[in-house]
Amino acid sequence: MNVGPSRAESPSPPVLGERETPTDTLRPHQREARTPAPSAPEDTPVDPGARIPERRSAPEPVYRVERRVDTSAPAAPPDQFNPDPGASQRRAPAVTDPYFKTNQIDFVLEENAPVPPSLALPRAGVETTRITPIIPVAPAGDELTPLPDSQKLPREGVRENVFIHQHWHAPAAYPLSESGVDLPAHTTPTPDRWRDVGFTPWRRYTSGDTNEIPYANTETELWHPYRQSTLKGDRPVHGQDVFLSVTASAEFIFEDRKLTVPSGVSAATPGNSDFFGESRSQIFVSNYALDFLLFKGETVFKPVEWAFRVRPVFNVNRVDFREAGIVSPNPGGPGAGNGGAPVDNSGVEDPDDVGGIIGGGTSSGSLARGATLRTRNYLALQEAFFELHLADLSPNYDFVALKVGNQTFNSDFRGFIFNETNLGARIFGNYDNNHYQYNLAVFDLREKDTNSELNTFDSRDQRVLIANLYRQDFLTKGYTAQLSYHGNFDQGGTHYDRNGAIVRPAPIGSPVEHKVQAHYLGWAGDGHVGRWNVSHAAYLAVGHDDFNGLAGRSTDIFAQMAALEVSYDRDWIRYKASAFYASGDNDPTDGRATGFDSIVDNVNFTGGPFSYYTRQGFNLAGTAVGLKQRFSLLPNLRTSKTQGQSNFVNPGLLVFGVGADIEVTPKVRAFLSANYIRFVTAEPIKTALLTNDVDEEFGIDLGVGMQWRPLLTDNIIFSLGCGFLLPGEGFRDIYRRSQPVVPGFTTAGPQVDNWLYSAVAAVTFTY
Repeated sequence: MNVGPSRAESPSPPVLGERETPTDTLRPHQREARTPAPSAPEDTPVDPGARIPERRSAPEPVYRVERRVDTSAPAAPPDQFNPDPGASQRRAPAVTDPYFKTNQIDFVLEENAPVPPSLALPRAGVETTRITPIIPVAPAGDELTPLPDSQKLPREGVRENVFIHQHWHAPAAYPLSESGVDLPAHTTPTPDRWRDVGFTPWRRYTSGDTNEIPYANTETELWHPYRQSTLKGDRPVHGQDVFLSVTASAEFIFEDRKLTVPSGVSAATPGNSDFFGESRSQIFVSNYALDFLLFKGETVFKPVEWAFRVRPVFNVNRVDFREAGIVSPNPGGPGAGNGGAPVDNSGVEDPDDVGGIIGGGTSSGSLARGATLRTRNYLALQEAFFELHLADLSPNYDFVALKVGNQTFNSDFRGFIFNETNLGARIFGNYDNNHYQYNLAVFDLREKDTNSELNTFDSRDQRVLIANLYRQDFLTKGYTAQLSYHGNFDQGGTHYDRNGAIVRPAPIGSPVEHKVQAHYLGWAGDGHVGRWNVSHAAYLAVGHDDFNGLAGRSTDIFAQMAALEVSYDRDWIRYKASAFYASGDNDPTDGRATGFDSIVDNVNFTGGPFSYYTRQGFNLAGTAVGLKQRFSLLPNLRTSKTQGQSNFVNPGLLVFGVGADIEVTPKVRAFLSANYIRFVTAEPIKTALLTNDVDEEFGIDLGVGMQWRPLLTDNIIFSLGCGFLLPGEGFRDIYRRSQPVVPGFTTAGPQVDNWLYSAVAAVTFTY
């Protein structure tokens, strides 16, 4: 507290501009005491029966350097002075180097040489230097200087400068700040640093040429993608701490693939009824998104005070198969109803004539165009949330915050259990200088659009509870550990997707509505230990399924999962080795569900998007469920990853892989992967297909990919890759073709593919 003089003796404040503040006017940062003044110390008896001794400390001496010049007349030199008369009779000692040497310069005079005047005696004006202590004398009690009236106690109307809190406030909070009046003490009025001060010009060379600014500008622009602009959040849109960041993106993905698909009773190609048909298909997907982020506060090192984000997405998707019954359960196509005009089959006299109607499996025939080709578009409000900064926990801005609305959340490092954008509320923050991070989230899942997998506003009747804790530098620097809990409470019900196929309950075994409650306890880690990079996860799933259709009864869940990836960086190549395990169910009907399944996974592991096995979803041999889902590792026998229910009666999985990430140039990165895949057990597949001949070996997965960033930024990214699957014995057992051939009515059709491929080309534009 700064205590100043009384109001009567206050000095006049300085002139601010052309205005002068009255002497008795309080500043906004000052306050004045209005209570009665306290008594003076001498009038407050601490011990009425004793006198308080007066303490006086002994003054410490002060030292000073004195230089004196001798002004007296010098004494006369002696005529001859010889301190050792017998020295001439001694023998001169041998000349040796002295043990101690100094930097003193000896004056050597030649014989009979005259003495220099500066060394001749007598000399006058000789100067001497000495240090003299000066001991100040403490004044006597009666000799103390009396205090002025302005400093005597008690005093009334004492003014103090109020402490300015560390929390930053915009200068606009002070009423007359722009004119320089009513500012806090010891501050200087400054123009708006965003609009008036501007940015410092950037110079590539230190040549002194201030005009050389090829990549930066002192003026803020509206939309420029590389210079400072208002729409990127480089300048406030309101006041001095409310910013708007707008991001526009467009993504285009084309995929050509060979994927085994079922052929129903109305096959698009003759001879393929009952089992499998033409496996080639194409997919085209485009997403157009606008991202609006409005937030308050500066985010260099301090979290935002609040933020509001909206992200609408428009999707266009197109699929082109070679078989009917894939794009819609109706073999005539999505728009073919019972009241539609029937296909003219008057010219069909034998099975070979069917090709003339349907175009031989291409999209040129009347039946095939509606039955094998589908184009859809969908507009969704994919993200819409409000974030509020609740509190700071330390001077280093450890914080706690709340986020409510449609938001993206990945519950672990690789997306094994829950990696989704959906409706939820989340409390998150950090602690201990960011050594700890934590999340407590609850999601009320919305239904997904079947073809685009974007959010709708319909309730999924499924809740997910997630709590996790991260610890950085756990045991060793550079390694982060995580503990987590996931709770999945799925109420089930009956639901058909937008193509007319049933997704809940799964049409396998006994399709009965049922509830699934599963709890996941997990430990994961990611980071490096020395030169080795490590990423791992381990989960235990327990819970209860009211009625599992494949088991035909209620089941108790007890399943496990483990994953490990170890990599080593050498120059510009990262070598990787990985292993993945998900437990399987050896006895599907015993009431114990031991096959591991996730909630909504989106895995980046064992090759990621360039792996054929990871990228593709396989139908289970013509049934209405999938062997596995797209962008998942788990063979969970569920109808859909986003619309179906978790199924813990499944075959499980073992994957062993190697790979490499190669930094070819700063703009080009290449990816290589190879994985060996097999089921832990084939018993659930045998039960579903009513067979006893399914091997555990699924096949060998190979992947190669490349990413190119032509601008050295993420504004434009080209991706190109291809994955291959060499089928194993188990794959051939599941997707075996029709045998034997019925002459005149059926043909053998194409055999099991010796290899399958998935070629992907994608480009992403971001502003």
